[in-house]
Amino acid sequence: MNLLGSKKIETKRLILRKTEEEDLKKLWEILKKEEINKYYLTTKINFVWEKEKKWQYKKLEKASNSDVFCWTIIIKDTNTVIGQISVQEGPVPDVLEIRDIGWFIDIPYQRQGYAYEAANAVLDYMFTDVEIEEIETSAACVNPGSWKLMEKLAFKRLDTTHFVKYTFVDEPIKVYEYKLVKKDFLNKER
Repeated sequence: MNLLGSKKIETKRLILRKTEEEDLKKLWEILKKEEINKYYLTTKINFVWEKEKKWQYKKLEKASNSDVFCWTIIIKDTNTVIGQISVQEGPVPDVLEIRDIGWFIDIPYQRQGYAYEAANAVLDYMFTDVEIEEIETSAACVNPGSWKLMEKLAFKRLDTTHFVKYTFVDEPIKVYEYKLVKKDFLNKER
């Protein structure tokens, strides 16, 4: 695996770049929305910026690290920040593996293909440049928008499920588990 970090990626309609200071408050404002955070957040978020910004600035300090893969999603034509996409390392210390991909898109920009376009570009980068061999992730069973997108990206649903405790949902939620291997992604229709 090549630790290249959040290299700038451009698609037909989007710019994906490492998160910068000017993005922090806008991304936080998006993530505060219940429709966005309900099946995304598994950690605390403060609804008061003065309390949240300390955590956001800690993440910003690491944004340029070569082992961080996190991009702000921006519409090229308008320079509008519409969301974020990230790829996370596995939980085993000193074992370089990728275990998760996640994204969120602001409500007015959903169902326009932006999540697919961003995820497709990031996965291409991760498989071709970073040279990962596979990636595993999950999606809440009750969130078909997310898991249908994973399947469109060529992720295969595994026969196993597990439960995730999302921050703003009272009970743990059943999630489908997915896996994508390099050859399946590179062989899919683009």
